[in-house]
Amino acid sequence: MSETNSYHEGWMRRRIDDPRPLAWAGIAILVVAGWAFLATMAAVQDGVGSSSYALELIASLCTVSTGVWTGQDLALAGVMWSAMAFAMMLPAGAPLLATYMDIAGAAKAKQMDVVSPSVLIAGYMTVWLAFAAVASLVQGALSAAGALSSDMYLLHPVVGGLVLMGAGAWQFTPTKHQCLSKCRRPFTWFMANWRDDEWGVFKLGLAQGVICLMCCWALMAVMFVAGLMNLFWMAVLAVVMVLEKTVPNPKPVVYGTGIVLILFGAGLLIAPMV
Repeated sequence: MSETNSYHEGWMRRRIDDPRPLAWAGIAILVVAGWAFLATMAAVQDGVGSSSYALELIASLCTVSTGVWTGQDLALAGVMWSAMAFAMMLPAGAPLLATYMDIAGAAKAKQMDVVSPSVLIAGYMTVWLAFAAVASLVQGALSAAGALSSDMYLLHPVVGGLVLMGAGAWQFTPTKHQCLSKCRRPFTWFMANWRDDEWGVFKLGLAQGVICLMCCWALMAVMFVAGLMNLFWMAVLAVVMVLEKTVPNPKPVVYGTGIVLILFGAGLLIAPMV
Protein backbone atom coordinates (compact mmCIF):
# COMPACT_ATOMS: atom_id res chain seq x y z
CA MET A 1 0.00 0.00 0.00
CA SER A 2 2.80 2.37 0.88
CA GLU A 3 4.53 1.60 -2.42
CA THR A 4 1.32 2.41 -4.29
CA ASN A 5 0.92 5.70 -2.45
CA SER A 6 4.55 6.58 -3.09
CA TYR A 7 4.07 5.87 -6.81
CA HIS A 8 0.98 8.11 -7.05
CA GLU A 9 2.63 10.88 -5.05
CA GLY A 10 5.66 10.73 -7.31
CA TRP A 11 3.47 10.80 -10.44
CA MET A 12 1.52 13.81 -9.17
CA ARG A 13 4.74 15.61 -8.27
CA ARG A 14 6.13 15.06 -11.76
CA ARG A 15 2.90 16.35 -13.28
CA ILE A 16 3.00 19.48 -11.12
CA ASP A 17 6.70 20.08 -11.78
CA ASP A 18 6.18 19.78 -15.54
CA PRO A 19 4.52 23.03 -16.74
CA ARG A 20 3.98 21.84 -20.31
CA PRO A 21 0.51 20.25 -20.01
CA LEU A 22 -0.86 23.26 -18.15
CA ALA A 23 0.77 25.69 -20.59
CA TRP A 24 -0.62 23.92 -23.65
CA ALA A 25 -4.05 23.69 -22.02
CA GLY A 26 -4.00 27.42 -21.33
CA ILE A 27 -3.01 28.18 -24.93
CA ALA A 28 -5.79 25.92 -26.22
CA ILE A 29 -8.38 27.66 -24.03
CA LEU A 30 -7.32 31.11 -25.25
CA VAL A 31 -7.35 30.03 -28.89
CA VAL A 32 -10.79 28.39 -28.60
CA ALA A 33 -12.12 31.44 -26.74
CA GLY A 34 -10.81 33.74 -29.49
CA TRP A 35 -12.43 31.70 -32.27
CA ALA A 36 -15.67 31.32 -30.30
CA PHE A 37 -15.89 35.07 -29.80
CA LEU A 38 -15.23 35.73 -33.48
CA ALA A 39 -17.78 33.11 -34.52
CA THR A 40 -20.36 34.76 -32.25
CA MET A 41 -19.61 38.12 -33.81
CA ALA A 42 -20.02 36.68 -37.30
CA ALA A 43 -23.31 35.03 -36.33
CA VAL A 44 -24.66 38.26 -34.89
CA GLN A 45 -23.57 40.15 -37.98
CA ASP A 46 -25.55 37.68 -40.09
CA GLY A 47 -28.61 38.15 -37.89
CA VAL A 48 -28.37 34.80 -36.10
CA GLY A 49 -29.11 34.65 -32.39
CA SER A 50 -31.31 36.31 -29.83
CA SER A 51 -31.66 39.98 -29.04
CA SER A 52 -30.03 39.76 -25.62
CA TYR A 53 -27.95 42.64 -24.30
CA ALA A 54 -24.77 40.58 -24.62
CA LEU A 55 -25.41 39.82 -28.28
CA GLU A 56 -26.35 43.44 -28.94
CA LEU A 57 -23.04 44.49 -27.43
CA ILE A 58 -21.19 42.01 -29.64
CA ALA A 59 -23.22 43.20 -32.63
CA SER A 60 -21.91 46.71 -32.03
CA LEU A 61 -18.45 45.36 -32.87
CA CYS A 62 -19.71 44.49 -36.33
CA THR A 63 -21.10 47.95 -37.10
CA VAL A 64 -18.94 50.25 -39.19
CA SER A 65 -19.37 53.76 -37.84
CA THR A 66 -19.52 56.71 -40.17
CA GLY A 67 -17.62 59.90 -39.53
CA VAL A 68 -15.05 60.25 -36.78
CA TRP A 69 -14.91 57.30 -34.39
CA THR A 70 -15.42 57.74 -30.67
CA GLY A 71 -13.20 56.22 -28.01
CA GLN A 72 -15.82 53.49 -27.52
CA ASP A 73 -15.71 52.62 -31.22
CA LEU A 74 -11.95 52.23 -31.05
CA ALA A 75 -12.16 50.16 -27.88
CA LEU A 76 -14.75 47.81 -29.39
CA ALA A 77 -12.68 47.40 -32.56
CA GLY A 78 -9.68 46.70 -30.34
CA VAL A 79 -11.58 43.83 -28.72
CA MET A 80 -12.28 42.34 -32.15
CA TRP A 81 -8.66 42.61 -33.29
CA SER A 82 -7.44 41.22 -29.95
CA ALA A 83 -9.66 38.17 -30.42
CA MET A 84 -8.17 37.75 -33.89
CA ALA A 85 -4.67 37.95 -32.39
CA PHE A 86 -5.42 35.22 -29.85
CA ALA A 87 -7.19 33.02 -32.42
CA MET A 88 -4.62 33.35 -35.20
CA MET A 89 -1.25 34.17 -33.64
CA LEU A 90 -1.14 31.94 -30.55
CA PRO A 91 -1.13 28.78 -32.73
CA ALA A 92 1.62 30.36 -34.83
CA GLY A 93 3.66 30.80 -31.63
CA ALA A 94 3.70 27.05 -30.92
CA PRO A 95 7.36 26.52 -31.98
CA LEU A 96 8.39 29.39 -29.69
CA LEU A 97 6.59 27.95 -26.67
CA ALA A 98 7.69 24.36 -27.33
CA THR A 99 11.35 25.35 -27.63
CA TYR A 100 11.27 27.47 -24.49
CA MET A 101 9.68 24.69 -22.45
CA ASP A 102 12.23 22.15 -23.71
CA ILE A 103 15.13 24.39 -22.67
CA ALA A 104 13.44 25.30 -19.39
CA GLY A 105 12.83 21.63 -18.64
CA ALA A 106 16.51 20.80 -19.19
CA ALA A 107 17.55 23.76 -17.01
CA LYS A 108 15.19 22.73 -14.22
CA ALA A 109 16.57 19.19 -14.31
CA LYS A 110 19.94 20.72 -13.50
CA GLN A 111 18.43 22.59 -10.53
CA MET A 112 18.58 25.92 -12.37
CA ASP A 113 15.98 28.67 -11.92
CA VAL A 114 13.35 28.84 -14.65
CA VAL A 115 10.39 31.14 -15.28
CA SER A 116 6.87 30.02 -16.16
CA PRO A 117 6.21 29.88 -19.93
CA SER A 118 3.13 32.05 -19.31
CA VAL A 119 5.51 35.00 -18.83
CA LEU A 120 7.05 34.37 -22.25
CA ILE A 121 3.62 34.16 -23.88
CA ALA A 122 2.57 37.36 -22.11
CA GLY A 123 5.48 39.18 -23.73
CA TYR A 124 4.74 37.63 -27.12
CA MET A 125 1.05 38.56 -26.99
CA THR A 126 1.82 42.10 -25.78
CA VAL A 127 3.28 42.77 -29.22
CA TRP A 128 0.24 41.36 -31.00
CA LEU A 129 -2.15 43.27 -28.75
CA ALA A 130 -0.23 46.43 -29.67
CA PHE A 131 -0.71 45.43 -33.31
CA ALA A 132 -4.44 45.04 -32.58
CA ALA A 133 -4.52 48.59 -31.22
CA VAL A 134 -2.81 49.97 -34.35
CA ALA A 135 -5.09 47.93 -36.63
CA SER A 136 -8.09 49.39 -34.80
CA LEU A 137 -6.83 52.89 -35.50
CA VAL A 138 -6.38 52.02 -39.17
CA GLN A 139 -9.87 50.55 -39.29
CA GLY A 140 -11.25 53.71 -37.68
CA ALA A 141 -9.49 55.91 -40.20
CA LEU A 142 -10.77 53.83 -43.13
CA SER A 143 -14.30 53.85 -41.72
CA ALA A 144 -14.22 57.61 -41.26
CA ALA A 145 -13.09 57.96 -44.87
CA GLY A 146 -15.94 55.74 -46.07
CA ALA A 147 -13.47 53.20 -47.45
CA LEU A 148 -14.97 50.12 -45.69
CA SER A 149 -18.17 48.30 -46.61
CA SER A 150 -20.79 47.19 -44.10
CA ASP A 151 -19.06 43.78 -44.15
CA MET A 152 -15.78 45.52 -43.28
CA TYR A 153 -13.71 45.05 -46.40
CA LEU A 154 -12.04 47.68 -48.58
CA LEU A 155 -14.53 49.09 -51.06
CA HIS A 156 -12.06 50.30 -53.69
CA PRO A 157 -10.72 47.34 -55.70
CA VAL A 158 -7.54 49.19 -56.65
CA VAL A 159 -6.63 49.74 -53.01
CA GLY A 160 -7.49 46.14 -52.22
CA GLY A 161 -5.38 44.95 -55.12
CA LEU A 162 -2.40 46.97 -53.95
CA VAL A 163 -2.75 45.55 -50.42
CA LEU A 164 -2.84 41.99 -51.76
CA MET A 165 0.11 42.53 -54.09
CA GLY A 166 2.09 44.16 -51.30
CA ALA A 167 1.35 41.26 -48.95
CA GLY A 168 2.33 38.81 -51.69
CA ALA A 169 5.57 40.65 -52.42
CA TRP A 170 6.46 40.60 -48.70
CA GLN A 171 6.54 36.79 -48.88
CA PHE A 172 9.66 37.05 -51.07
CA THR A 173 11.62 39.60 -49.04
CA PRO A 174 14.81 38.75 -47.09
CA THR A 175 13.26 40.24 -43.94
CA LYS A 176 10.35 37.82 -44.15
CA HIS A 177 12.65 34.82 -44.47
CA GLN A 178 15.09 35.95 -41.78
CA CYS A 179 12.25 36.44 -39.31
CA LEU A 180 10.58 33.19 -40.36
CA SER A 181 13.82 31.30 -39.74
CA LYS A 182 14.00 32.67 -36.19
CA CYS A 183 10.34 31.84 -35.61
CA ARG A 184 10.82 28.27 -36.85
CA ARG A 185 14.05 27.54 -34.99
CA PRO A 186 14.35 29.82 -31.94
CA PHE A 187 16.64 27.39 -30.06
CA THR A 188 19.92 29.12 -30.95
CA TRP A 189 18.41 32.54 -30.27
CA PHE A 190 17.11 31.41 -26.89
CA MET A 191 20.46 29.94 -25.89
CA ALA A 192 22.26 33.15 -26.82
CA ASN A 193 19.78 35.35 -24.92
CA TRP A 194 18.63 33.07 -22.09
CA ARG A 195 17.31 34.71 -18.93
CA ASP A 196 16.14 33.20 -15.65
CA ASP A 197 14.23 36.20 -14.27
CA GLU A 198 10.63 37.14 -15.04
CA TRP A 199 11.37 40.53 -16.61
CA GLY A 200 14.10 39.00 -18.74
CA VAL A 201 11.79 36.22 -19.98
CA PHE A 202 9.03 38.76 -20.64
CA LYS A 203 11.49 40.70 -22.81
CA LEU A 204 12.37 37.48 -24.63
CA GLY A 205 8.67 37.14 -25.42
CA LEU A 206 8.54 40.75 -26.60
CA ALA A 207 11.52 40.22 -28.88
CA GLN A 208 10.07 37.05 -30.36
CA GLY A 209 6.72 38.80 -30.76
CA VAL A 210 8.39 41.54 -32.82
CA ILE A 211 10.11 38.89 -34.96
CA CYS A 212 6.77 37.14 -35.51
CA LEU A 213 5.08 40.46 -36.29
CA MET A 214 7.66 41.24 -38.97
CA CYS A 215 7.03 37.79 -40.41
CA CYS A 216 3.21 37.86 -40.43
CA TRP A 217 1.95 41.45 -40.41
CA ALA A 218 1.34 41.53 -44.17
CA LEU A 219 -0.81 38.39 -44.04
CA MET A 220 -2.87 39.94 -41.26
CA ALA A 221 -3.37 43.03 -43.44
CA VAL A 222 -5.04 40.80 -46.04
CA MET A 223 -8.06 40.71 -43.73
CA PHE A 224 -8.86 44.29 -44.77
CA VAL A 225 -9.43 42.93 -48.29
CA ALA A 226 -11.05 39.60 -47.40
CA GLY A 227 -13.35 41.18 -44.80
CA LEU A 228 -12.55 41.65 -41.14
CA MET A 229 -15.27 39.21 -40.10
CA ASN A 230 -14.71 36.64 -42.84
CA LEU A 231 -14.06 33.53 -40.74
CA PHE A 232 -13.17 31.39 -43.75
CA TRP A 233 -10.25 33.56 -44.86
CA MET A 234 -9.30 34.17 -41.26
CA ALA A 235 -8.92 30.41 -40.82
CA VAL A 236 -7.06 30.04 -44.13
CA LEU A 237 -4.53 32.69 -43.16
CA ALA A 238 -4.13 31.19 -39.69
CA VAL A 239 -3.38 27.79 -41.23
CA VAL A 240 -0.88 29.35 -43.65
CA MET A 241 0.98 31.06 -40.81
CA VAL A 242 1.11 27.86 -38.77
CA LEU A 243 2.32 25.83 -41.77
CA GLU A 244 5.02 28.39 -42.52
CA LYS A 245 6.46 27.81 -39.06
CA THR A 246 6.01 24.07 -38.72
CA VAL A 247 6.36 22.17 -42.02
CA PRO A 248 9.85 20.78 -42.79
CA ASN A 249 10.22 22.86 -45.97
CA PRO A 250 8.21 26.09 -45.77
CA LYS A 251 9.28 27.60 -49.10
CA PRO A 252 6.41 26.10 -51.15
CA VAL A 253 3.92 27.49 -48.63
CA VAL A 254 5.59 30.91 -48.39
CA TYR A 255 6.22 31.39 -52.11
CA GLY A 256 2.93 29.78 -53.13
CA THR A 257 1.00 32.12 -50.86
CA GLY A 258 2.93 35.08 -52.25
CA ILE A 259 2.14 34.14 -55.84
CA VAL A 260 -1.56 33.60 -55.10
CA LEU A 261 -1.84 36.97 -53.34
CA ILE A 262 -0.07 38.78 -56.18
CA LEU A 263 -2.33 37.15 -58.78
CA PHE A 264 -5.49 37.99 -56.83
CA GLY A 265 -4.21 41.53 -56.32
CA ALA A 266 -3.49 41.92 -60.01
CA GLY A 267 -7.00 40.67 -60.75
CA LEU A 268 -8.50 43.37 -58.55
CA LEU A 269 -6.39 46.02 -60.29
CA ILE A 270 -7.47 44.84 -63.73
CA ALA A 271 -11.17 44.43 -62.83
CA PRO A 272 -12.06 48.17 -62.86
CA MET A 273 -10.54 48.45 -66.35
CA VAL A 274 -12.61 45.61 -67.83
